[in-house]
Amino acid sequence: MAKLGPSRPRVEDVGEHVAQKWILTRGRDNIRDLLPGPILPTVIDTELLIEAEKELGHSLRPFPEARVWLRDGFWARVYREFDLGVGVSSK
Repeated sequence: MAKLGPSRPRVEDVGEHVAQKWILTRGRDNIRDLLPGPILPTVIDTELLIEAEKELGHSLRPFPEARVWLRDGFWARVYREFDLGVGVSSK
């Protein structure tokens, strides 16, 4: 029997929440660390995964599609905050 993963809306919400924390702790001046996007720098992508797993209470590593949803949620929040338009991750 296949193991069920987390729901897309929940994972995207967590991605947005982690992005909000990133924005608050790193500030607007560090947006250049993320651009041009939509591929996150490896260090930030790893931070996103670790923070999301803490918040969800389980690993996303067995669910590659959930990692994409996580990045999509992260980018959606960043793009709204900085009025960059909405994109979809390609990683």
